[in-house]
Amino acid sequence: MKVVLRPDVFAPPVQNALLVTLISHAIDDRHRVEFDESHPHVEAWVSQQAEGLREEIRVALEVSAQAEVLEPSHTVVEVTCASASDFEDSPIRLHLNDARQFLERPLVVLLEDQVSDRGFLARMMTDEERRFFDRRAALGFIRIDHGGGLGSMTRRVTQDAASPATRHRLWLMFDSDAMQPGQPSRDAERLRIASARVAHYQLGRRYMESYLPRPALMAWAANQANRRVREERLAKVRAFVDLSEDQRHYYNMKEGFAGDVARIANSADSPGTLYDDVPDDSRRTLDAGFGSDIGDLYQQGVVTEADLRRDTGWDELRPVVLDLIARMR
Repeated sequence: MKVVLRPDVFAPPVQNALLVTLISHAIDDRHRVEFDESHPHVEAWVSQQAEGLREEIRVALEVSAQAEVLEPSHTVVEVTCASASDFEDSPIRLHLNDARQFLERPLVVLLEDQVSDRGFLARMMTDEERRFFDRRAALGFIRIDHGGGLGSMTRRVTQDAASPATRHRLWLMFDSDAMQPGQPSRDAERLRIASARVAHYQLGRRYMESYLPRPALMAWAANQANRRVREERLAKVRAFVDLSEDQRHYYNMKEGFAGDVARIANSADSPGTLYDDVPDDSRRTLDAGFGSDIGDLYQQGVVTEADLRRDTGWDELRPVVLDLIARMR
């Protein structure tokens, strides 16, 4: 985030400690800072500071300017004493008295499952992006929250979206839960609609497990010590690979065809004719799915960037990841 300090915040009486704190955010790599050094109010204030602090101010401005040239901030905030805070304005306008609370608020990354979905999101990043993500999380500049399912996330987003300050510091990603292309579940659509004023992404495929590449599934099968289980898993992977692309993307990875029976019977959701041409033996093999923990593969070192890049899922998620990275700066 780029924080532009308007000249009036440097005019007497100056909130000296608060100004120093906001400028130090640039040195801490929390935000970038910018102000007009040539303005009389600014010149007078800077000249009154100790030599060491003047050097810190110079460094803060320099590193901010360099960072902006390389990677412009997604969000710009102007801090002033002349008017009230306005989160609807562009750039966002903050009264000096509100600035610290907002600027020190972490960016909340809301995921359905704090562990497995974080693993999925991290695998969709390059090594450099992942290091940046992990570093920001370690510093407390971002916080990964557990959403606990589509319904819980909808309630959370509805509440948070009502607060402008909170809304600007929230980003979420969630499943489409779609059983066929272009048909997200009712709960997924409720969440998408509730998130209209919040940065969000609804996955194009059914689940995050739907993006697991073939080599990772083969490793899951081949690394099983028990021969019978290994052969069953290999047969399941082969049957899955034989499906069409759309069939793979909307298959119930955890619970298989059997896991959809009750949902189809009790709701308007349906795969339609998507699986009508699947042979009976393949359907039997895939009836039970890959298990509830199949998404753990993202955290087990078997999902590689090279394999993900060969799949269309990488291209789908690139704009999403880049948007998140930009919001973290």
